[in-house]
Amino acid sequence: MKVDSTGIDIMVALYENGLVTDCPRGENSGRFLANDYVVRKLEKLCTVKDLAAKKTVSETAHFTVWDGFNSAKCGVAVFLQNASLQIFGTQSFQLPDEI
Repeated sequence: MKVDSTGIDIMVALYENGLVTDCPRGENSGRFLANDYVVRKLEKLCTVKDLAAKKTVSETAHFTVWDGFNSAKCGVAVFLQNASLQIFGTQSFQLPDEI
C-alpha cells in the first residue's frame, strides 16, 4: 500500500441497525423508512506513518453510549483512510448482545 507523508488514519465507527424514520412530508410522506448501519459515533484511533510488513498497531476506542443503547442492534466498523479520504480496508464486528 502506498502511503504519502501524512500517513494512514485508523478510524472506528460505532453503528446501529434497525432504526425507523417516520416521513411526515416530502416524496416519502406517510412512509416509515428502515435504516441500518447508521453511524452514531466516529473516532480516529491513530495515524500510522510506518506501514512496514507485519507491523502491529494497538489502540483503544472509548465511546459514550446514548439513551436507549441496545448492544444487540449495534456493531463496530474499523477502516483505514488516507488524507484524501480514500479507504484502503475495512472490517466490521457485531457487538455481543449483553454489554
